[in-house]
Amino acid sequence: MITFFNYLLIFNVFAGGFILFSSPFEFYLGYIFIISFLAVYIIRYKNISINSNFPAILIALTISSFVNVYLGNDTFFLMIKQVLGILIIGLAYYLLIKINKYRIDKLFKIYLRIALIIAVIGIFQEFSFLKGFKSGYDYSYIIPKWGFWATKFGMLQVNSILVEPSSFAITIAPAMFVSLMAILRNNSFYLSKKAGILIIISFILTFSAVAYIAILISLLLIYSNLRKFRHLLLAVIIIPIFIYTTYRYIPEIRMRFNDTLGVVTGSKKAVDANLSTSSLASNAFVAYKSFIDSPLFGRGLGSHPVSYNKLLFSGVSGSGRFRRKELPELNREDASSLFLRLASETGLFGIMVVFYFIFKFRLKISDNKNLQIISNAIFILFIILLLRQGHYFYNGLFFFVWMYYFAYKIYKQCKIDYSSCR
Repeated sequence: MITFFNYLLIFNVFAGGFILFSSPFEFYLGYIFIISFLAVYIIRYKNISINSNFPAILIALTISSFVNVYLGNDTFFLMIKQVLGILIIGLAYYLLIKINKYRIDKLFKIYLRIALIIAVIGIFQEFSFLKGFKSGYDYSYIIPKWGFWATKFGMLQVNSILVEPSSFAITIAPAMFVSLMAILRNNSFYLSKKAGILIIISFILTFSAVAYIAILISLLLIYSNLRKFRHLLLAVIIIPIFIYTTYRYIPEIRMRFNDTLGVVTGSKKAVDANLSTSSLASNAFVAYKSFIDSPLFGRGLGSHPVSYNKLLFSGVSGSGRFRRKELPELNREDASSLFLRLASETGLFGIMVVFYFIFKFRLKISDNKNLQIISNAIFILFIILLLRQGHYFYNGLFFFVWMYYFAYKIYKQCKIDYSSCR
């Protein structure tokens, strides 16, 4: 039974495209996995427990959110949806690790096995697109919330069974980091080099800006602790070549970079940029206004869509760059990035808690230990989530949150005797 739920809940990390209904809110297939697991756990163990800091932080944010509901900055429905989602899913993944006796390596290997399958599907998807086999690359007939995007040079932006290429890149990012470790530092404890190559190929085939940012950060992390001159020289050669090649030969990356730079410098309006840049710019504007208005605790969990409507579509921007008639509604539910959503909904409190957690519990890659690899693999995911995706519990985020936390605790305390803790 434990093995069954291990695979079911870890598969949930990749199941964001499987939605059962969208009104009055989006209900994902993965929610059934979570509820079923909790029901079985309670029946079998008769009680539940969780790290005390988790409910304490959630209670503080809930109280702040209730105040914002009273002030009209938030709605009860939007607030309670986020609170319950964070509580239930956060609890489920905590208990999943607990019933596995905190065997972080075991659970992470399951994630990598599933990630490899998802990556191979992505490569098959690209091959099918090039061969014109529609059923092999268009999965909209089996996955409700799904789409595909073609590049300007005749290839498909791989997303496998995920909603979009960026979602694929985010969920596969930890596996990509482990793959680079297997190839560049000969650590094949988790993945063979052949498996790593397949994952990296699928990752590159996303042609997603967030994927290439993840690769760049990964290379910096991998080479940052190396002392040998030849390794440093290799980093100095590889990283600039990687940056130049992606910018020069991938139009989608070049367009996003140029548009983003143009919007930031003021030489281009957000409404004239690509949709990703427009989304980021419009949500950044809303998050900034919300943060300035409520800097300490934000406008409440789930409030960003309310702020989006009030600030963006009311014409208060003054510049005319974000008027409704010119700009469609873009990612208003998740603010297009976790950092922007935190700024908008939780203010300084939420930002400080998240950044403290990320940097407090990260293990450095000092001696190539397995838990260090897990920690840095998940660190990559957190960084690109802050840049690109703002869901609090979408795609099993709390699986990675608790894995990250316990990797640190186990490595530092070594209370559990298994190979990764040597």
